[in-house]
Amino acid sequence: MRWERFPAFLPLVLKSKLTYRVAGLALRYLGGRMSPYQLAAVKGVMSELGDAYSGRKPVIFTSAFVPTEIVYGLGAVPYLPEMWSGFAAAFGVSVRGIDESEAKGYSQDLCSFHRCHLGLEELSLLPKPSAIIVSSHLCDGGRRSLYAHSVSTGCPFYVVDVPYLMTDSSVRWLSCQVERICEDISRRVPGLSLDGMARAIENSNRARKIYLDVCQLRRNKPAPWSGSEALNYVFAFLSGWGSEWLVDFYANLGKTLKQRIEQSNYPVPQERLRLLWLNLKPYYGSPLFQYLAQWGVSVAFEEYSYVYWPEMHERRWAEGVATKMLSNFGWGPIERRLDAVWNMVNDYGVDGVVQFDQWGCRQSNGGARVLADFLREKGIPFLELDGDGVDPRNSSVAQALTRLQAFIEVMDARG
Repeated sequence: MRWERFPAFLPLVLKSKLTYRVAGLALRYLGGRMSPYQLAAVKGVMSELGDAYSGRKPVIFTSAFVPTEIVYGLGAVPYLPEMWSGFAAAFGVSVRGIDESEAKGYSQDLCSFHRCHLGLEELSLLPKPSAIIVSSHLCDGGRRSLYAHSVSTGCPFYVVDVPYLMTDSSVRWLSCQVERICEDISRRVPGLSLDGMARAIENSNRARKIYLDVCQLRRNKPAPWSGSEALNYVFAFLSGWGSEWLVDFYANLGKTLKQRIEQSNYPVPQERLRLLWLNLKPYYGSPLFQYLAQWGVSVAFEEYSYVYWPEMHERRWAEGVATKMLSNFGWGPIERRLDAVWNMVNDYGVDGVVQFDQWGCRQSNGGARVLADFLREKGIPFLELDGDGVDPRNSSVAQALTRLQAFIEVMDARG
């Protein structure tokens, strides 16, 4: 199928209730071919897509680091446009989305994840938001691009101003902001209320507890879960907190990993080396992870899979959400990220660290030199791998494979 025709009918497909009925029936017959955790994720996502595109529930767009507990607690569907740029890349639609946004005048130095979802809106491939919530920390491109969605759709736009340092006063100040924003949304958007906040926090805490057991299983050598697949499910880690389906997803994932360990059924059976992967990955077809596996290299863990926040109190939900935002190790002094990365290096017994330098991702790429110096002082090889997560035209596969080969040789020489 020529992809130029794709958007002509895809908006109708996405907004049709029949689409999700058919998808539900298909899952009954095809679900047996999936692992239980994969099925839990697909069911959860399809249910939310149906609610979002059919208008059954209000949709709230958020930037990547806004805790989705507040969206589920309000009774809305969370929608992270940049996350769906990754899905667009997987389905071959991202290039058209990027071209559409650039034709509208968006600069090429803006992160391609944001350019893509801005273009997807031009193609009528996004649901209509009832409100948009962004945070001031980490991703400044997300704030500005989501503001453009607010202007085009006419929905309320909220910025959560996150203090730079974690202190008692900053937690109080931020929790007041979170509470006021949620109260205002509940007044302005029909069908939403604060009644579900305690339940959303309860779901989040349950998922967190189960997920910590999953992380413990991932310390096993060889690695029981492919890092490439784990990065495919980063959408769950970013947008599922507060939902019931995330609890099922992690519970089934834990059972699957335990079975793999018991049966010695590993993605890379002859594992020689283990990597920690920082930032995201290419979401279009890319041979990087297959190449690593051929050389006996596992991606044992990923920066985006790291739990950095404490359990939250169900009644003091705004305080818990504020603490979660302030606990993000990518925010504040660079030493916070260094400490988190070093903990992951030790917890997962890695031999090297790869940072995927996504085009335009300032909050990750900006600290790369400091991080490289820090790790090399501790004897851990570090590789910056330039690339683009959603635009295959902006990545050189041959160059990336050459650099990975050289990096493997460095780790081998280290012994």
